[in-house]
Amino acid sequence: MRGFRRKHPDVRFLGALIVLVASIASTAHAQPLMLGAKYRDHVIVADHSVPLLDGEWTVVAVGSTKSTKGNDIERVYLAQMAGNRLSRWIYISTNGEWFPGGWSRDKEICDRKDVHAGYFDTAHNPKDTECWVLNHLGQTLGKNPSQASIDFYRWSDALGRPNTALALVYFFAKRGDFLRVEYSFNPVVAGFHDTGSAGWRGNPWHVDVASKDEKKLAYLRELKATGEALFEKLKGVLK
Repeated sequence: MRGFRRKHPDVRFLGALIVLVASIASTAHAQPLMLGAKYRDHVIVADHSVPLLDGEWTVVAVGSTKSTKGNDIERVYLAQMAGNRLSRWIYISTNGEWFPGGWSRDKEICDRKDVHAGYFDTAHNPKDTECWVLNHLGQTLGKNPSQASIDFYRWSDALGRPNTALALVYFFAKRGDFLRVEYSFNPVVAGFHDTGSAGWRGNPWHVDVASKDEKKLAYLRELKATGEALFEKLKGVLK
């Protein structure tokens, strides 16, 4: 019995230490990215290290919401400027806590064929999904936008955000985690005229229209090469 009594305080101390460490880890995980913070190479969102394109990136909008299943979803926008004009921006959305049930396949990205380029797996496994597309995106908020999206649009309203952007859009799901990333490019900065509206069909950047323009095709080929390289990096984000 004496031996047991001597060990008992150690067990209680160990238990308290585990609780303390877990509390510190939880607090660190809950810390949001700060507006105005600068990043290069990568940014960590909800413990996931997401690769950035070259140069310095600034956090311009952040937010946290609940999914339809009640899980925390972290969202962040980072941006780069070309002078006074918005040049490139990145939107990241990922789960803040592990969910064992898996995540629904994102049909806006996976299994689409009306895009300039991309890849999607064919297994349709909610716990192991890899998809990406190069597409044109009309710059409107749409239905039920997140607060982070509203804040980004307000921030960029007077900064030359185009009616239509070209975007490399990715969706990954692995075990209990998901990751959606959009790398958007302002074609006006690349020397193209902005579109008259943000409509998707009939847009000058629609695959059926842009494919007839050699200058646009060359630009799209460059973006495709960038998209393929990013895909290889992003595949390793979710463990």
